[in-house]
Amino acid sequence: MDSTRTPSPWAVREQVDRLRASPQFTGSERLLAFLHFVVEETLERGGGGLKEAVIGNAIYGREPPYDPRIDSTVRVEARRLRRKLEDHYAGAGRHDPVVITLPTGGYVPLFSLNAASMDGETDAPAPKVDGPTFIQGHGAAVAVMPFRALNRDGDDESFADGLTDELIYALGRAQGLRVTSRGVAFQYKDRGWSVPALAQELGVDVVLQGTVRRQEGMLRVTVEVSNPQGFVLWSDRIDAPDQERLRLQERIAATVLSRVRLDNSGVRASRLSPGPVALEAYARVYRARQLLDRQTPQALYEAQELFQRVADTASDTARGHSGLADCQCDLFRLGLVDHATAKATAQVAVRRALEIDPQSVEAHTARATIAAWLDRDATTAEADFSHALRLGDHARAARLYGVFLTIFQRHEEAERLFRDARAIEPFSVQQDIAEATCHYQARRFTLLTQRDWGILQAEDGVAEVLVYRALAHIFAHEHDAAHALVGAIEHAAGRHPDLVYARAEVEAWLGAPERAWRLLATADTVPATAFARATLAASLNDEARGLAALNRAIDQRELSTVWLRTDARFDAWRDRPAFQSLMDRLRPPRQETQAGGQAG
Repeated sequence: MDSTRTPSPWAVREQVDRLRASPQFTGSERLLAFLHFVVEETLERGGGGLKEAVIGNAIYGREPPYDPRIDSTVRVEARRLRRKLEDHYAGAGRHDPVVITLPTGGYVPLFSLNAASMDGETDAPAPKVDGPTFIQGHGAAVAVMPFRALNRDGDDESFADGLTDELIYALGRAQGLRVTSRGVAFQYKDRGWSVPALAQELGVDVVLQGTVRRQEGMLRVTVEVSNPQGFVLWSDRIDAPDQERLRLQERIAATVLSRVRLDNSGVRASRLSPGPVALEAYARVYRARQLLDRQTPQALYEAQELFQRVADTASDTARGHSGLADCQCDLFRLGLVDHATAKATAQVAVRRALEIDPQSVEAHTARATIAAWLDRDATTAEADFSHALRLGDHARAARLYGVFLTIFQRHEEAERLFRDARAIEPFSVQQDIAEATCHYQARRFTLLTQRDWGILQAEDGVAEVLVYRALAHIFAHEHDAAHALVGAIEHAAGRHPDLVYARAEVEAWLGAPERAWRLLATADTVPATAFARATLAASLNDEARGLAALNRAIDQRELSTVWLRTDARFDAWRDRPAFQSLMDRLRPPRQETQAGGQAG
């Protein structure tokens, strides 16, 4: 074990997937749920909240709540988990690149590199795959197996069966997917089966299965896709209020369909099937897209590393290259790379993606994003967004096209695109961020403040939504409601460089400027975008420092400057000559888009 180096979070998550396929954990769903929970809590929040009662209520839901004084389940299960981890690493897992241990007397796992690993790489696939990326075939064959209700409650069993039906229906309608029938799938319900035997018997490329768990009015659905050898390609979970169950089944199925698609025109046309390399590449792409959803610096850099590995190891698939282009656009949005670097890197990546697959929806979406955010070329951006959506349903294309149209105040068209994106992928962090941003910039404050944002149940992405909600309350003169969000903003904004001043800014707008003045005095020593410094100055009505920061933002071509014409935080300066002079510096779009039309 190498204690001097630490594996990356996504390498740890890959190791959890290896453990899921390990013989030691076969049939141990509760222990796997225990492991997944403590790993994610440690990766996301450092593990400080991993107490016995917290784990007991999260994994072994009790009514009344779990009480460690009278219930030893968590302690017993922790001992079982430690033994299984030890057995795994003593046997089949002795060469796994990442070691996960659960120290005695605590519940916070430790992660380290395995000195005995055969190749010493933290991200080596398990198992190593060889062969072609794609092969001649008729699309991807998927077995959707009956979901299991962990609570063994009749209503939950019914929900799990209905969700299985909805998934079979949704995936069966998708281009390039062949799905086993309901009759075949339910033959295996409540029967013991292994993924390798099932895949061989049915002749499928992947097996999709999952679980349903209900606790305190919430449903947690976990989804897992495995390759024919039984190794997990990707896993995901969706949390939603336990209501409108029929509608919830449809929304979950639509989200899974959006995420399971293989963005390859040959597969969509049922001319090709995914080979082993394609499935392994797809697993990395899926993890990278999950990381992109978080929109934090660490997550974006990890996503970029994953996309680069796909580009290097599956050179004849476009998704690694288009993902690299998307990473550059998002890194630029957060002020983590400069304009010239982002543009040069993204353009090379998207050019390669389109050489590989000229009909890739993701590649055309990436090219449209470059035109919109990096080139400020409205004509090309609109043409590429439109072309991407003609090639197929794609939530990112519809969402970003909606943001683009909001810049030009084409709000009704933008709303239609947001509805389309939400229908394609109902559970999406980036969708919530996009809609919150655009409702604020369109000054539809009531839409923003009164909506029941499902994102607020999650940590990732919540910061931007909270900040825009607080600002909407402020400019709608609902200060008490804004005050109620201040603490949550402080908690959520720490990992977002563009929101480093968020709490101080909101407090200043609410009449408590002391923190904002202190930060503004040392602003140049705090890593943040120039636009963020400008909005902090605006909350204090410090016009001189605010305009100086905006001039720097324009010099650096920061993406946030596209909102200067609409952001309510600058209204006090908007009619002043100095601000008008600054607005004249903004590079005008090459196309003055008109509502409902093309160039004027």
